[in-house]
Amino acid sequence: MHYTTMIRAKNDAAISGDALTVKLFENICILAIADGLGSGTEANASATVVIKELEENPELELSELLRRSDLKMLGLRGAVAAVMRVCFQRNHIQFASIGNISCYIFRPSEGKVIYPRQTRGYLSGRTQHFVVQALEYKKGDFFLLHTDGIEITDIRSLLLENEFIKLQQVQSSYLTLKNDDASLIAARLF
Repeated sequence: MHYTTMIRAKNDAAISGDALTVKLFENICILAIADGLGSGTEANASATVVIKELEENPELELSELLRRSDLKMLGLRGAVAAVMRVCFQRNHIQFASIGNISCYIFRPSEGKVIYPRQTRGYLSGRTQHFVVQALEYKKGDFFLLHTDGIEITDIRSLLLENEFIKLQQVQSSYLTLKNDDASLIAARLF
């Protein structure tokens, strides 16, 4: 798997309210992207809860990672988040999210864009139910996760390999950075 990440703080501030992580192991990759409500230090504190939980417990089921993160949001602003586990041996993806993190899986061999299901809401310290979706991937597929600080004007254009490469370099004409914290994880699966 080859991947690119990008985080940009609102108004070029020193601290972004978004956070992300990608952890590669021999047979799996687990990753997370989170957007703390608002921007700045307090938003970052909320987003970082999800990232730390994944980094400390990468073996947990995705729903349990989100549940634990949710419990730790008491007294914080809250966050939206997505977590993904990619199993290279089985060509399998598990995905769970809450809130407005966008996720797309591109399958150029079939001209398809797959939109994993999103759950409304945000991590806030109250008990919630998290749905984990299981998907197969094919070699050559790519995926994109991004926060609401990024707008993609033509999702299907990213089926073209050269456009996806431009996106990874944050040079695609189809990508717009809004006046907000912005982050993305873009990866190609082999």
